[in-house]
Amino acid sequence: MPMLGSRTNPSPSRGRRGPAARRPVFAFLAALAMITLLAAPAGAQSDAEAEGAPEGAQELAERHAPILVVRPPSELCKADGERFLPIDVDALLDNDQVLLRQVGREDPVVERGPSAADLFDHGEGFYLDFPGGALAPGCIYDADDGRFRVSAEGDEQGAVTVYAHIATEDGHDDKLALQYWFFYYYNDYNNRHEGDWEGIQLLFDVGTVAEALDTEPASVGFAQHSGGELATWDGGKLELDGDRPVVYPSVGSHASYFGTQLYIGRSGSEGFGCDDTQSAATRHDPEVVVLPDEVTDPDDPLAWLDFDGRWGERHSGPFNGPKGPTTKSRWTEPITWHDELRTSSVIIPGGADSDAPFVNTFCSLVAFGSQQYINALQNPLRLLLTVAAVGLVAAVALTRTDWNGVAATPIVRRRRVGQIVRVAGRTYRQHPRRFITIGLFYMPVALLFAGLTELLGALTPTDSESELLAFLAFLLTTFASLGQGLAYVLITAAFAAIWLGAESGKGVSGPDGVRAVIERRGDLARTYLRLVGTIILLTVTIIGIPRAIHRIIAYQLFGSVMMVEGLTGRAALQRSVELVKGRWLHTAFAVTAFSGLVSLANATVGLVLLIVLAGFPLWLFSLVAAAASALVAPISAVGYLLLYGDARAEADDAPDADPADTEDDDPLDPEVVARHVDPSAEPVPH
Repeated sequence: MPMLGSRTNPSPSRGRRGPAARRPVFAFLAALAMITLLAAPAGAQSDAEAEGAPEGAQELAERHAPILVVRPPSELCKADGERFLPIDVDALLDNDQVLLRQVGREDPVVERGPSAADLFDHGEGFYLDFPGGALAPGCIYDADDGRFRVSAEGDEQGAVTVYAHIATEDGHDDKLALQYWFFYYYNDYNNRHEGDWEGIQLLFDVGTVAEALDTEPASVGFAQHSGGELATWDGGKLELDGDRPVVYPSVGSHASYFGTQLYIGRSGSEGFGCDDTQSAATRHDPEVVVLPDEVTDPDDPLAWLDFDGRWGERHSGPFNGPKGPTTKSRWTEPITWHDELRTSSVIIPGGADSDAPFVNTFCSLVAFGSQQYINALQNPLRLLLTVAAVGLVAAVALTRTDWNGVAATPIVRRRRVGQIVRVAGRTYRQHPRRFITIGLFYMPVALLFAGLTELLGALTPTDSESELLAFLAFLLTTFASLGQGLAYVLITAAFAAIWLGAESGKGVSGPDGVRAVIERRGDLARTYLRLVGTIILLTVTIIGIPRAIHRIIAYQLFGSVMMVEGLTGRAALQRSVELVKGRWLHTAFAVTAFSGLVSLANATVGLVLLIVLAGFPLWLFSLVAAAASALVAPISAVGYLLLYGDARAEADDAPDADPADTEDDDPLDPEVVARHVDPSAEPVPH
C-alpha cells in the first residue's frame, strides 16, 4: 500500500543494504536523494503527511484502514450488486466531462474540467455536474465510474480510495476520532443522486495521535444515511482483519454495515427503505489519503476540500448532490456525532425471502413511491394520466357489483360480491366479540411465526451457514403459509357453525363456533392437507401448474362445504369444484377481493407501527401484524362462507337476496333471521 496522501513511490533511501551501499559514491547519491526529497513540495512528500495533518496521522490511518466487502453485479449496469466503489476525487478534477455550475438562471457553466484550485473557496451556490442525468441514470454512471477511477499509479480502473481525517472536538480533549471518508460517483438508491459521501469513524479514549498509536480504538461508528450504528472495538459485532475494520456497504445506498443482511430503515437516521448487504464477498483494500482539518492555499492539491458546494447534479429534496466532508457536523463535532449513534439496526430475518408481508410491502412501497416521485419530477403529465387510469379501472371494478343492503341469512342465498362485503362488515360491527373469539384461531400461527422470526434474526451466519439459514427461512415461510391457510379454513368453519345456529333459531356464540370446529378438527385438517398435497403434486410436474392454479380457486369453498353439507375429504373437495364450475373467474375475483382487504388491513397496521414505533424489534411487529390478521381475517372468512352460499343458491336455483334488509337488522338475531328464512324451505343439511 502506498503511503498516505502520497502520489509517489516509496523513498529510495529505504533501499536494500549491501557492500555497494558503503562505497562513497553510493553514500553521496543517497545523501543527494534525501536532500531532494526534503526539498520536494508538500503535495509530493513521500512521508505522505498532508500539510496541516497531525504527526503520525499517516501511520495511524494505515494501521486501521478499512476493508470494504461488496457483492459485485453479475454484469455491467446490472442492479443485482454494488456497481460503484469509493473513487479518488482527483479522477474528477481537470476532467473536461465534469462541469462546475453556478446556481442561477439556467445554472450556467463556470468552469469545464475544474481543478482543485477552481473549487477552492466556492460556496453553496455552486455544484459539480457529471455526465448523465441523475434521475434517469441508464448505464452512463456505471461506465464513467470505470473510466474515471484511477489508482495512485495512474492505472485505469485501479485501486479504491478512501480519505482519512484526524478529528477532535472542543470540550473533549480526552477523545480522538479517526475518520474515513468514502466518495462514490453515484448513489443508486431510493434517493438517486450524483456523488455520495459516506464513511466510518474510529474513536479513541486518548487525546493525541501519539497516544492512539499505543492503544486500540474504543469503538467504531458506521455512517448510515443521516445517522449511523455503533459497535465496540472488541465486542464481537465488528469484524476485524488484524487492526482493520471490515465494512459492508449496502447495495446502491452505500450505507456502511457490520454484516451481510437485509436491513430495514424507518427514519431519517436509519434511512427510509431497505438496505441490502447480502452475499457480499468481494474484498477491496483501499489506498488512503490523509486530509488536514482545512486547506488555506488554492494551489494545494487538496484545495477541493474547501469546496462548500454540492458534489453532484442539482435537484430538489433527496435527489440533490451531497455537500463535502467539511460541511458535515461530524467533521468538527465527531464525539457528539458518535454519541448519538444507534447500537443496532433492524435485520429482516430470511433477507429477501422473508415472509413478513408488511416488511416486504414496506420495502416495495418505498421503492415504488420513490420511483413515482422521480417520474413526477420528470414527467408530471404522464404520472397524472397513470393515476387517472388506475382510478378509472378501480371505479369500474367497484361499480360492476351491487352494494345494496341484503340479509345475512340464510346462508344459501344469491348475493353479489359487494353485498357480501357489506354483510361481513355490518356483522362485524354488531358482533365484534364473536369475530375476535373466532379470530383467536390465528394467534397460535402468529406466536409461532414471531418466535421463529426472532430466532432467525438473532443468528449471524458465517459464509458456511448462510445457505442453512436461507433454507430454514424457506421452511419458516412454507410452514407459516400452510398455517395461515389452515387458520382461514378453521375460521370459515367456525362462522358456518354460527350462521347455521342462527338459521335454526338458536343463538350460537363465538365459543360455540370454536367448539364446533374443534369437534371437526381432524376432518378439517386432513382435508386441508389433502388439498395441499394435490396442489404440490400438480405443481412439481410443471405441466400441471395451470391445473394447480385452477384447483387453488376451485377448492376455496371446501371448508364451508364440510360444515354445511357434512362432507369430508375428497368428497368435500370435489363438491367445492362442482360449485365453482362455471364461476371460476367470479370466485377468483371474490377471493382476491376478500384476501386483498385482509392484506391491506395487515399492511396498513404493520406499516404505521413500523414507522411510529421505530425502536421496536422486528419480531414484535410480526406479532402485531399477525394479531391484526386475527382481527380482520374473520371478515374474509364470512366472505368465503357467503360466497359458498351464493354458489350453492345458483346451483339450487334459489331466489335472490331480499332487498328489504336494512342496516339496523342484526344478521345473527333469531327474530331477524326468522323474517328472512322461508319456514317451508328444506333446512340446509349439516
